[in-house]
Amino acid sequence: MLQSSLLALTFAALSAASPAPVPAPAPAPSPVPAPQVLSSAESIFSSATGAVASALPTILGNWPSLGDIEKKVGVKDGNDLQNVSASALLIPSYANFTGDNWNVRFYGLAYKLPNISTSDLDSLIDGLSTNNLNSTQRSLLQNRTQDLASIPIPKANLTALVFANGSAVTNSSGIQLATTDDVGEFDQFVPVPGLGGNTSSVKIVQTGIMNVTGPGNGTVLLVPSTGISVVSDIDDVMRITKVYVPNEGLNNSFAQPYVNVPGIPELFEHWNETLPGVAFHYDTTTPVELTRTYVDYLFNNFPVGSLEMRPINITQPSQILEARQNSLLKLFQTFPQRKFVLVGDSSSSTLLSAYPQIAQQFPNQIACIFIRNTSATDPDDKIPYSTKEFKNLSNNTWFFYRTADDLYNLNITNGQCRNDSVPQNVTFGEQGGILGNGSNGATGLVIGRAQYVAAVLGAVVAFAVSLL
Repeated sequence: MLQSSLLALTFAALSAASPAPVPAPAPAPSPVPAPQVLSSAESIFSSATGAVASALPTILGNWPSLGDIEKKVGVKDGNDLQNVSASALLIPSYANFTGDNWNVRFYGLAYKLPNISTSDLDSLIDGLSTNNLNSTQRSLLQNRTQDLASIPIPKANLTALVFANGSAVTNSSGIQLATTDDVGEFDQFVPVPGLGGNTSSVKIVQTGIMNVTGPGNGTVLLVPSTGISVVSDIDDVMRITKVYVPNEGLNNSFAQPYVNVPGIPELFEHWNETLPGVAFHYDTTTPVELTRTYVDYLFNNFPVGSLEMRPINITQPSQILEARQNSLLKLFQTFPQRKFVLVGDSSSSTLLSAYPQIAQQFPNQIACIFIRNTSATDPDDKIPYSTKEFKNLSNNTWFFYRTADDLYNLNITNGQCRNDSVPQNVTFGEQGGILGNGSNGATGLVIGRAQYVAAVLGAVVAFAVSLL
């Protein structure tokens, strides 16, 4: 169904394009050459590739919905699993100091984990071929899909505990949290006394949920009121996912060990040691049920940080963008005196919108925006991306980088966000992808006009057909 939907989407874009010539956008800044007037076929290309690019979050995110999983298990929700014990997931979160106490964010999911056959686990991800998996890959797949098969408990009553330095801060009756929502999720701030005063560096405390079988434990960062927060996307920024190659992206997400983007662990550790009052906040559009897989990976490779996961039953690009905007807004409002370094990649259309928008809303809180240009370093990235949202930002605040080395020696604390040895050539429009990438990922016409149109149209259709 995914493949036919994408193919239909591609041909719909082709048929809907206007046959009349369309003028190109205004000439881009030097050294990008001024674009020529587009032919109707070139205009069709822009529409078709844009449609495919906008569909990418849905392609990689076409994992089973909550309804799909409940149907496979044969239940309506977690309350139907009477013989299965309740569990709770506490996602790593953060706390801010309010002047008297620390305001601790409790964020997670109440759920039950049903017994599912290994064959059902193997087939849970639509479009993921499992025929040639070895025993290690199949084990990874089943462990990750088992978590994905969690059945939420709606309207659950949960009680939380907080520990600091191995000792309980809360009394034995704990903290009564608000009941979970209709899909078992909870997200609230609670003032917690006994955690000390404000600090100049991040401190870590532990949290737990009472009366559940597991795991029910979590981590909270006590973040200073001032300092620098690094907010980073995970997929194709910290780990190699290849969301722009759908089948490979699914395989890397479920059946392969996670692999670091070269140099990023060292870069983040460098920032951890040199940025004042630094705190790390990680963000992904991976569903919340896979939190433990991501926590195990992150905490073994990167500085401890908070984590934002995709809420349950969010699949559409517009919903994903809204979720990312909301998580950024919560951070900026919770820490109004902190500066933020935002790290993303050019294959994430949601971040290419969300980061510039939050920067315009809170200009005094932006330290730097760093975007990894995946199309400049990976020839597999054939998807165009749009840089139009960056047009209204100061050129000194954003930088499209290729490798971690491009960022390592920047003096972020003193406002240095640019490495002048790396050309930018940002057009403030659609660029990259099949159009042809130079060393910096800039868009350019590299073949004759007729051959160009035929090549790109063929590539778009081939991309869709290849998913059949």
